[in-house]
Amino acid sequence: MKTKAIICGVVVAAISTFVVSQARAQVQDIPAVKIISTDQTDVIKVIYAYSANSPVTIKFLNSDGLAYEERLSGRDVEKGFSKKYDVEKMKGDDLWIEVVGQEISATFKMSTSKNGKWTSQLEKVAHNFPVLALN
Repeated sequence: MKTKAIICGVVVAAISTFVVSQARAQVQDIPAVKIISTDQTDVIKVIYAYSANSPVTIKFLNSDGLAYEERLSGRDVEKGFSKKYDVEKMKGDDLWIEVVGQEISATFKMSTSKNGKWTSQLEKVAHNFPVLALN
C-alpha cells in the first residue's frame, strides 16, 4: 500500500514538473516587442522592452521593398523604448515591420482597417541567446 502511494506521488510530481517547464517554454517564445495602434490615424507605436547596449534596427517593408529604416542606439535603447511612427506613406499592398536587436529578431505583418487603425500579427521570432563555452 505504501509502495503504491509513493509511486503515485512520484508520478504526480513528474507530471507537475513537466507541465510547469512547458508553460515556461511557451512564455519565453512570446517576445517583449509589441506593435500597437494609437489614437491617431495611420500612427503605430513600437514597444521594445529589452535593455540593450547594442543598436536596435526597425525596418518597414512593403511590396516594393524597404520603405523606411531606423537604427536606434545608446541612450535610446538602454532601458528599452517606445516610439511612434507615421505609416501613412509606407503602406502599400502589404506592410511588415522587422525589429532586430541583439536579444531578438521579430517580424510583424501589419493590416489596416477602414478607419486607419492598424493591427499587428507576429509572423516570425528568433531569440538570439549568447553562446556559452565551457573550458
